[in-house]
Order: sequence, then structure tokens, then C-alpha cells
Amino acid sequence: MVELTSDAVAPDGLRSLDEGINIAYAIHAGNGFADPFWAGLTGPTAHCAPAFSVVTAAIFSVFGTGAGGAIARDLLHIAGFSLLFALLPLFAFRLGLTAAPGVASGLAAAIYPYYGLRELTRGRDEWLAAIVGMLLLLYALRMARREELTRSSAVLYGAGWGALMYVQPAMVTILPFHLAIVLLARKRSSGQRASFAISVVAVFLLVILPWTIRNRVVMGGWMFMRDDLGLELEVSNSDGATASFDGNLASRWICQLHPTCNQAAAIQVLDLGEVEFNRQAMANAISWIRNNPSRFGALTLRRAAGFWLGSPSNPLALLLSATVSLLGAAGLWLMWRTGLRIETTLLGAFWIVYPLAFYLIQRVDRYQVPIYPAILLPAGFASVTLYRNLRKSMPSGSKN
Repeated sequence: MVELTSDAVAPDGLRSLDEGINIAYAIHAGNGFADPFWAGLTGPTAHCAPAFSVVTAAIFSVFGTGAGGAIARDLLHIAGFSLLFALLPLFAFRLGLTAAPGVASGLAAAIYPYYGLRELTRGRDEWLAAIVGMLLLLYALRMARREELTRSSAVLYGAGWGALMYVQPAMVTILPFHLAIVLLARKRSSGQRASFAISVVAVFLLVILPWTIRNRVVMGGWMFMRDDLGLELEVSNSDGATASFDGNLASRWICQLHPTCNQAAAIQVLDLGEVEFNRQAMANAISWIRNNPSRFGALTLRRAAGFWLGSPSNPLALLLSATVSLLGAAGLWLMWRTGLRIETTLLGAFWIVYPLAFYLIQRVDRYQVPIYPAILLPAGFASVTLYRNLRKSMPSGSKN
């Protein structure tokens, strides 16, 4: 078993604990989309979505794989979060909240990085998924308000969702619900609804087709964008597992199974192929879950609580996470009460549907980032509403 470090040079060259960065190293070296694991070179991969690794490889080609490349990569990450926060007032205005909740939540998020170093040096491109996800939500809102659903809007909407899959495939669970909201928001003929839905799905599938074909030809199996679910489930649902990645890393449980830091597992990936390795891991995970329902239920509850409340090992972060989540829930309720029904339902899909998959696997802070705006904006709305109500209840002389 190898010793863990952050970014390191292994006998085969530059390696990192971040699988996406390792793939970027492989692309930069001319080895293609391959070799995601620290513990060894395992060949072609579909372990990660392609966007982050491809962009990072492009950065390496310009700035090199040393300090220059690392700084450029981190600056892009910081700029991405800055752009996300800067866009929150616009998003809030388009949702009918006025810009004030976006200003309040954007400033608060910028002043105190909610995810700490993961907003500076340790994240991927979840900030991009958050921006694209909100743009697609606003476009869905626009279509829901229209009398007619056009073919061109279906093409643009389907293409946008297809492009998002190259960044954050897990967000696909939101698409059916948002599409249903668009279709049912107004009275329309069944023919118009069917034509629009078929067009959206067809364009969506067309956009992801190149990566699907690549994975079938190169990896030897059919899959939706990535093939790592079996491994993630096995690591997260086994005898030694805890609810969070940090906990599994601290206990070194993750290194009992994961080819990132287990050389024997990396060799097994190379021998079996990544697709078959993940199939076996999935079978192991399902078997364990069936045989340990109580333990699985407890882990799932801890992961769900951690997704919304943060890490119990950090009291300040726990308090902050709990406050933001509770304010966000209150903000959604206030939005519904004020008549913003479609807006609330679209945001609510982010809350209800997206996290479900992450209740099954070890918690990592950055998993929440793609729906960060859907939490921050209602939280900002609740905060601004509370402030305005307090101002109204104060005696006129005390407001100055």
C-alpha cells in the first residue's frame, strides 16, 4: 500500500490524489483520457466526467505541470467561484426575488468561503455546474411562462443539459422533473407537449453521444458518462466505512479498497479493466447492503445529515451549514407563500432530487456545490425578508 501525499511524483511520473488531475497529466503526456489513480497507471478510464480534466490538461500545456500550472488551475477555480457569486443578484432578479437576496447571499459567500479550501485549491468545476444549472433553471422558467413551446427552445434546452453532463453527470436526475414542470405549467395540447419532450430528449442524447460511443469503443461497455458508481458504493458501504470521505481517509479505510491509494486494487483495475472492476465492486456493495440493512440505513442518514448540515467534527462549519440550510428552507416556503410557485418548484427539484444519489456514497463538501445557488438564493430571500420585517416593526425613530 502506498503512502498518501497530496501532489506527488510516483515512479511513473507526476501523480495526484485527485483523479481528475491525474487524467489531465495523462492527456498532457499524450496518453489520452487515462490513468486516474495515484497508486498506478491503469489505462483508459471513464472514472471522471471529461470537462475538468480536458481543461486542466490545456492549462498544463500552457503553464506546465509544475507550480505555474497549479497556480493557473487554482486561479481559474477561484475566478469561477467569484463569477458564481457575482451572478447571484442577476439570478435572484430573474427569479422574481429582486436583486437584494442575491447581493446578500453573494457577499456572504464571498466573504466567508463556505467550503474553505475547496473554493480555492481543492475543487474541480462544480462552480461551472452550478452556473449552468441555474441558467437552465431560468430558461425552464421562461419556457414555463410562455404560451407556446417552440422547436428552437427544445433544441437549446436539450443541448444545454447535454453539455452539462460533460461537467456534472449527477445533475441528470433534475432534468425529468424540470421538463415535467415546463410541460405542465400551462395548458397545452398533448401533441405540443409530446413534440417538445421528444425534441429535448433527442438533442440531449445527441450531445452526449460522442462520449457514449468513446466509452463503448475504448472502455468496452455501455455507461452513462462515468463508470465509477460501483467503486464509490463499495467504499462507502462496507464494514469499515464512515459517512464521509474525510473520515474514511483518516481511518485509512478508503485505502483498503480504492485504487487511488491501494496498489493491489490498481493492478486489479489494470488486469480486469475498469468496467469489470466496477461491476464487481457494485456486486460487493449490493451484497453488503442486503446483508447489513441497519448499518446501511445509519450510514445513509449520517450522509444525508452531512450533506445539509456539514461535518460534525467542525462546530463552526456545522453551525454555518445548518443555518444556511434552514434559512434556505424558510426562503423556499416564503417564495411559495408570495406566489412564486413555479420558481419554488424548480428550485425545490434541486433540493429534493439531486442529493438522493449522494446519500448513498461518502460525503464530500464539493458534492453540494452544483446546487449551492438553489440554497443560497432562498436563504438570502429569507434573510432580507426577516430584515425588512424587523425594520417595519421597529419604532420610526429607531430606524435612523
